[in-house]
Amino acid sequence: MDLDLAPQVKQVLETRWEPVYRSQLHYLVTWNTRGRRPVLKERHLDFLKQLLRQTCEERGIELVELVAGQDHIHALFGLRPTQSVASAVRELKGRSSMDLMAQFPELRVWLRGNLLWDERYAVETVSPLRLEKTRERLNQSHRALFDPLYPEAWAAAS
Repeated sequence: MDLDLAPQVKQVLETRWEPVYRSQLHYLVTWNTRGRRPVLKERHLDFLKQLLRQTCEERGIELVELVAGQDHIHALFGLRPTQSVASAVRELKGRSSMDLMAQFPELRVWLRGNLLWDERYAVETVSPLRLEKTRERLNQSHRALFDPLYPEAWAAAS
């Protein structure tokens, strides 16, 4: 089969090739420490955020937002259709657990064992139209929970 294309079309195809479609699926994943114990201190959270960003970069996961509390993590990330959300979560939880336990042995004592994360996690899909609102919601809720000077924290507590 001979395809004779117009010279302009040939030139465009030879210089700039793009896939026919671009697709990315966004997920909001939440997981907790074992027993929902509030063991993650500021030094743990700083190390954990850096580690999760590095892992996402290495594995081709587009990390959109990452917020963490003393007993849980919220990760908003995008995956290609060929990537599995279960595999991504297993990679993030597994590597972060191993590296945190190695770096901070006190966590092993505080959690009374070798497991840092609970085996369960929650996943929500996020449409591209709701992506920015989800980011804002995560940042607002965590700022209200952890910033004692934030006025909404006082309103929610009453």
